[in-house]
Amino acid sequence: MRHSMPIVTPRLILRPPTLDDLDSIQAAKEEAWPDLQRWMTWAFDNQWSRQAMEDSIRRVMDYQNQVGIALAGFHRINGDFVVRTALDSTDQQDVYETGYWVAPQYAGQGMATEAVNAAIRYAFGHLGARAISIGYFDGNEASRRIVEKLGFEKLRVAHKAATRCLDGAKLDRHEYILTSPDALPELDVLWG
Repeated sequence: MRHSMPIVTPRLILRPPTLDDLDSIQAAKEEAWPDLQRWMTWAFDNQWSRQAMEDSIRRVMDYQNQVGIALAGFHRINGDFVVRTALDSTDQQDVYETGYWVAPQYAGQGMATEAVNAAIRYAFGHLGARAISIGYFDGNEASRRIVEKLGFEKLRVAHKAATRCLDGAKLDRHEYILTSPDALPELDVLWG
């Protein structure tokens, strides 16, 4: 199945990032770096550099040949980079995993909730997803609130499931699943 981009919401345009987006995404990543190292399992020191971001973007540029999709969200009015999210394929057919991080200047404005809501609607409506999984680590209350707002059902707590990049602490991961878009908050979403 071919991806149908972009995904458009009331405040965001979501699409795979390109090299033209490198500077704005890297600037946001650098500003968010202390929080990213606290909550993202990929945020090791070797991922801080501009080259690491460029490599990441290059990996996802051929998105039409990938099952899942990496997305960057840009503000519809001013074009600012706002949020990164994705629909990553899992080892189960038609089950995707999602996550997110937000540019610090847009934190607390519901942008991650809007972006993930749209990505989930795209997964069910265009990709034929059977389920979407998501998780957050103990102490990440902002992520917990987003997961709950989106209507995910808790599956389990995976104890000491990941190592925090910042300090090497072992973190418990709260794992959730969504098997239908019906629980999602209302959102006008178009793609293609």
